[in-house]
Amino acid sequence: MPNPYPDGLPDYARVLAASVRKMLKIKGGIELSREPVMREKEIVSFRRHIRVDALEKFNARAVFSVIKFYSDVAAMEADTPVGALIFFIEAEYVAKLLWHLEYPRIDEDDDAAILDGCGTLTNLVAGYFVKDLNDLGCVHLQMSYFDSYFNTVLDGVAFAPDQTRKYEINFSISGEKRLVAELSMSRIPRAAN
Repeated sequence: MPNPYPDGLPDYARVLAASVRKMLKIKGGIELSREPVMREKEIVSFRRHIRVDALEKFNARAVFSVIKFYSDVAAMEADTPVGALIFFIEAEYVAKLLWHLEYPRIDEDDDAAILDGCGTLTNLVAGYFVKDLNDLGCVHLQMSYFDSYFNTVLDGVAFAPDQTRKYEINFSISGEKRLVAELSMSRIPRAAN
């Protein structure tokens, strides 16, 4: 029986959780130590940008990257996203995770390398997510380049203007919360048959 078509934010969040799990397993042989914890939350926004604070996710310095999704190239050129992925990692864990995923070692004291490393991981997750959605019958979403930040971004993150809810998904590795994803997403059109 074919997989059901994902229809709405809760379904997209489940696909994202499965995509992260799959990416970790395939790229690094990493198993989650427990099921991802998913919570639907209200979007806190200012001037139609999501307020983002990584210190709410971890009790340590954290880094996060943002990738926006678009229904097509025209929407991307007009910067009208259908969704946004915000991917958080404790700053001290970025180098270790990249190494486990068979990327070259990076200097964990080099802020630019940590920011780029988080962006690389976010891009990898977003790529798996877009492919998994497409395999389930959604149009192939276009992705923005990533933007990375430490702890917070003053202007917030642009998102689909019709959204008021987001999902926060916590991922534990070796018994500790190591990764957090936030997803906001409007309905994604079906791919043409």
